Amino acid sequence: MVVETRQRYVLVDPTTLPIVPEFEGAPRLNDLRDKRVGIIDDSKVNAKEYLEQLTDLLDERFGIAGIKYHAKPSASKPADPSVVADMAEECDYVIVGVGD
Repeated sequence: MVVETRQRYVLVDPTTLPIVPEFEGAPRLNDLRDKRVGIIDDSKVNAKEYLEQLTDLLDERFGIAGIKYHAKPSASKPADPSVVADMAEECDYVIVGVGD
């Protein structure tokens, strides 16, 4: 009696072609002097402290015309689209801070 002991496996390639979203970044600023800065805090440990020190440094070196601050409820969630839209409207540049 003959028993076949080899199993056949089908290998599947799980990769796909990259999906490139249609995105056009904002034009670069020529200067940071007296600009309005937006801050998005990811709510991780030390993010707020880091961002406070960073904005103090930016204000010392370039001057800040205003700060708009937003703390996300969780690092794992994206910022609310309405917050992003408000920052795009009201700020000259935005910094997203990651803690830990």
